[in-house]
Amino acid sequence: METPIRDRKAQETRARITEAALELFVSRGYEGTTIDQIADCAGVNRRTVFRHFATKEAILFDHLAVKRDFAVRRLRERPPSEPMLVSLHAVLRELCKQGYERPLLNQIRLVLAMEPRLAGEHFLLGYRGFEANLVTTLESRASNRHSAAKIVALTEMAEGWFLTAIRLYFKQGKRSLVQYFDEVVAACVQSSSCDLAAVLGLDTVSANSAPDF
Repeated sequence: METPIRDRKAQETRARITEAALELFVSRGYEGTTIDQIADCAGVNRRTVFRHFATKEAILFDHLAVKRDFAVRRLRERPPSEPMLVSLHAVLRELCKQGYERPLLNQIRLVLAMEPRLAGEHFLLGYRGFEANLVTTLESRASNRHSAAKIVALTEMAEGWFLTAIRLYFKQGKRSLVQYFDEVVAACVQSSSCDLAAVLGLDTVSANSAPDF
């Protein structure tokens, strides 16, 4: 379905503000950049910036926020009968593979390198809302027969793969985001199905034949 012209223009303005801000954050420093400078660089007024963003932190992480919304929509489109963990892995991997623009990710990574504190609370705050939306989407499936604890546990585990891959990318940046994601998932699955299964007294066959997630 085609995006209405008004919504498309709003998206374009939002993207222009974000791109202008990231350029300024990298060239002038995060603290040294003001809202007025961002507005001027984006070709809008101060009121327009605040119409889209409440804070500078929101602008910095907007590219990630927009893609998180995309992932939630994609999760809603997955087959309701599909195992939850399979659905989560699919949408999060898609997000890593094609959901981000590398130049913008690189700019965010540079800003975080200059201002490490921003990678803490402000960064994780957005993902709390993301997690809540993922959980709500899974709970709303018509075929849902799982406990709330199980849904939250699997969602947090999958989100942990994703966040770890992002941190590795921001910290190292030597490979693509999806390569980090695949490595993190493989390591966790290997340890869970083999190493941890052995500690818990479960054989690999039993672990692999457990009820689907």
